[in-house]
Amino acid sequence: MPRATVLGAFLEGWRRVLGAPAVTASLLAATWFLTLPLTAGLQGALEPRSGTGLESVLGTGGTTVAAERARELGRMIDRELGFFGSPAAVSEWLRLDPLNPVIAGAAGASVAFWLFVSGGLLDRFARARPIRTAAFFAACGVFFVRFLRLAVLVGAAYFVLFRWVYPFLFETLFSLFTSDQTSEEGALGVRAGLYVAFAVSLMFIGVVADFAKVRAVVEDRRGMLGALAAAIRFVRRRPFRVLSLYLLNLFTVIVILRLWVQAEPAADAPEWLGFLLLLLYLVARIWAKLAFMASEVVFFQGELAHAGYTATPLPIWPDSPEAEAMENLKAAGRRPTPLL
Repeated sequence: MPRATVLGAFLEGWRRVLGAPAVTASLLAATWFLTLPLTAGLQGALEPRSGTGLESVLGTGGTTVAAERARELGRMIDRELGFFGSPAAVSEWLRLDPLNPVIAGAAGASVAFWLFVSGGLLDRFARARPIRTAAFFAACGVFFVRFLRLAVLVGAAYFVLFRWVYPFLFETLFSLFTSDQTSEEGALGVRAGLYVAFAVSLMFIGVVADFAKVRAVVEDRRGMLGALAAAIRFVRRRPFRVLSLYLLNLFTVIVILRLWVQAEPAADAPEWLGFLLLLLYLVARIWAKLAFMASEVVFFQGELAHAGYTATPLPIWPDSPEAEAMENLKAAGRRPTPLL
């Protein structure tokens, strides 16, 4: 019988997240700070511009291709505010040319920030109890370098998907399957099937990357190739339950995004209302992202580890350099020299 249920891991993940208010408050402040540079970038990107030649007018009112493209980018940033790590955002950055340097810098800073804090967050949720600031940032520093190596491998997989697999599916295969199609419904069905195949590939890479991080933290793994191989084995042995947990977390994110679209204040709404709704949206997004991580930690611990277990030891810092020197001398079997 399985030792971890999908719903149980999901609920326990949310319990651990809601039980860490200091983590939520710190991430909220950091997210708000990281999104400040986007204000200047969006003000320039969303201004309607008139042009000729390549920037041909799309109808009346002087709306240009560039202005409409900027509005699409603005809507995407509005949804991804502070969370530029999803495959949707990655595909947007890859296909946008040229990319606003301010927005690109903010996106890169957000990705680097979440990559840095992921180790500490996973360690915190694996222990299921508060840890000191020094222990949290020690875990962040230890796993940041390891996750950088992992990001290179995962980034290469995403690059292959968007650079070669995507054109092969939606250009070569789509043309091959629809060459003798006479109905529009058939072509739409083929395209929908190809989108499902591509989405499954994206989800597989995302799930493997997530559990590679979980195994690296919980088992204190140093080799990221080994962590990736272990994550693939873990997913392969329980694919439906892992996929169910992933889809349950993804559904929560979609619900939050949908509620934000519905509750987004109008342009003439009071500023305090817009600020309050934005604050609630950011908190909900942070909770959803953390619950994504925590539920995967809980699920892995229920399957292969045990509750509250993590292999990385808590660092014990001495009270002062003098205390550390005395401890070193004591360990070496020498008596400390009295200070004159």
